[in-house]
Amino acid sequence: MKKAFVFSLLLAGLTASAAAQNQTGAPSDPAADKKLAAECGQLFKDTNTLANGSLCYRDNKETAEYFNLLSMVLLFNHPKVDQCRQYPKLEEEFKKQSFHHLDDKDLKRLCAESREERDRLRRQVEAYMDSKIKQYAEEEAPRRGVPVDELLRKTVAEETERRAKADAFIRQKDGR
Repeated sequence: MKKAFVFSLLLAGLTASAAAQNQTGAPSDPAADKKLAAECGQLFKDTNTLANGSLCYRDNKETAEYFNLLSMVLLFNHPKVDQCRQYPKLEEEFKKQSFHHLDDKDLKRLCAESREERDRLRRQVEAYMDSKIKQYAEEEAPRRGVPVDELLRKTVAEETERRAKADAFIRQKDGR
């Protein structure tokens, strides 16, 4: 899990630097401001949906950690994440949407209701991670003193194994 976590953190670093390069200034007109607020609201909602997966699957530490990592990758990948910080009310709403405060009955119900969206977001973030895995290997291999192909093969195998374990636990937990 530590190696996979390192990949996720480095991926977050790659996306954070890409996000910083893609930023534009604050919106100068109300229509642009409204559009950005909507984008930020969706970003917070989607990030929360994935983060809540860690509560839905809290019976399995690896799966819970995986959903937290997916939410971080989604958040750091968004090109306007820094601009979204100017909407404190949205962040408050984001915190209210968390499942942390729920009793077990409500948690189970909301986890079931959000399952389809959580699955969609998970696949979206995994596809993004897959698109960046080669870049990660090319940048990280020299630091580790290993061939790029070897690190790429190993990282893909670790990610595949982690996803398979998460899938197996989710199927068992959700009765699929």
